[in-house]
Amino acid sequence: MFGYVVLNDKISASQKEQYRSFYCGLCDCLKNDYGHKVTMFHSNDMTFLSIILAGLYEPDLFHDELTCVMHPLKKHKQVRHQYDHYVADMSIVLAYYKALDDFHDENRHHRQLKILTKPFLKVKEKYPLKIERIEKALNHINELEKEGCTNLDQMCNAFSVVMGEIFAYDDDIWKDDLYILGANLGKFIYLMDAYDDIEDDIKKKTYNPFKENYHQDQFDEYVESLLNLFISEATMAFERLPILLNGDILRNVLYSGVWSRFESVKNKRKKGNMNESV
Repeated sequence: MFGYVVLNDKISASQKEQYRSFYCGLCDCLKNDYGHKVTMFHSNDMTFLSIILAGLYEPDLFHDELTCVMHPLKKHKQVRHQYDHYVADMSIVLAYYKALDDFHDENRHHRQLKILTKPFLKVKEKYPLKIERIEKALNHINELEKEGCTNLDQMCNAFSVVMGEIFAYDDDIWKDDLYILGANLGKFIYLMDAYDDIEDDIKKKTYNPFKENYHQDQFDEYVESLLNLFISEATMAFERLPILLNGDILRNVLYSGVWSRFESVKNKRKKGNMNESV
């Protein structure tokens, strides 16, 4: 379900390198906190949160150049900061529940679940109330999906709680806007994932909230209007936060990068329809 909150490649080489340094820094934090195996669950979505928290709270930044398992021959620049530990914890939470969902649905990712269970229990001890709220929201989503719910507001609102909780790092003056930012990104991610998977879900006869809308005229435009609404709310919340550091990179993600997959899927779908009509 994740991987939609990404950087648009149409950015300067220096900005791309800066983004990559945060990505590598968070990956290194995951490794140090929970071991090499969990680095496979590192994501762009959580890198975005790492850069958000660094820009908002302005911690000391630690720069380094290191090799890693993925890049054993060439050193890569890294930027790390104290909030990476929290972001690493939330990465574990998202990965665990994703693996658990896949295991229950299709008996997949048993190995991933085995890797993640012990780290997840450690995170749960640190943030019991946050995990309780996230778990409650995910259970609600599962119930709605079993009922075949087609109410998009209900589905999006349920997943918005998950990402809202993850983005709201602390109970401080920034909590509300961080929550709103995360919640609306959560709505975007949920619908984008459904849009991405609609054909496969129809073939497999599995749940998708867009099943009733898919064959309607202007389906792509309808989905785009919903996604636009959520991203508009997310960007407004972001702009209220006093973030200067790497603001250009964060805006690249919010105003452009998040649309990369949508445009890719839409164009691929159009080409497929054109080929069928020939």
